Formats: sequence, C-alpha cells, structure tokens
Amino acid sequence: MASRKLEDLHPITREKVQAFLRLANENGIDVLIYCTYRSPEEQEILYMQGRLEKFGITLEELNEKRLKLGLWKLSEKEAKRKVTNARAWQSFHQYGFAFDCVPLSAGKPDWSNKEAYQTLGQIAKQVGLEWSGEWKRFKELPHFQDTDTYTKIVKRGK
Repeated sequence: MASRKLEDLHPITREKVQAFLRLANENGIDVLIYCTYRSPEEQEILYMQGRLEKFGITLEELNEKRLKLGLWKLSEKEAKRKVTNARAWQSFHQYGFAFDCVPLSAGKPDWSNKEAYQTLGQIAKQVGLEWSGEWKRFKELPHFQDTDTYTKIVKRGK
C-alpha cells in the first residue's frame, strides 16, 4: 500500500509540499495527502486497471494482486476505468516527487470539490509544483508533482 508520509518525499519536494499545505490552510482548505511514495509493483497494478485484456488477466487475478498489496477489491465497473497512464518507474511517485491529495469538508474527503482543487492548483504553482488538473490529456485533480526538481535530479542523472 502506498505511503502517506511526507518523509518519503524528496527533501526539496517535501519543503514545497509543506508550503503548499500551509497556504492551503491559510485559504481555508483542509487537505488530506493520501499518497506520496508508491512502489513500482503497486504502480504497475494501477496501470493494469482499465487494461485487463491488454495484460491477458481476469478481474479476479487483478484483485488477487491488489489484495496482496493491501489494496481493495475492484468491482467490474471500477476495473474498466483507467486510473493512470504511468507504468512502474514512469510515475513521479516512485521517485518521491509526487503526492495525491483531497480537500476535506467537515473532516471527510470531498472528491467533487472542483473549486477547492482549482485553488490548490493555483497554490501549487506558487510553490513550484505542477498540478495534473491542468494537463491536456488525462486530467487528474488529486495529483501534484515536483517536475522541476525531478528534471534537475533524475533527468540529469541519465
């Protein structure tokens, strides 16, 4: 199961996330970070979702893999929905440069609060983070990443 710990983020990214959380709070938005580091195995399992035929596996086989990683069983409807376009090691989560979050309303996740996500997207820009809610393809409101630090550290090292 993915980590929620800020300590699992790269130190530069962690500083940006702390500033993000502080500004979100100042704007009256309580935020739950529910994913920081995600293992390559979990990333690949998430990538399989919505692509069972491509991988030649059944929903039962996918759910077996998910349960081994501490993830919940998917319904048939959920299993048809793609949740990521990133395979293992293509996601910033494996490198400690990304997090997923949800705004809270009365202490409960408010996944449909587009206004809060828009504000969080603006806050992300202020602290040097990229919000995937602005991507042209595969918009993902909960996903934020530190593209600048990733590029400077990971891309230069290749």
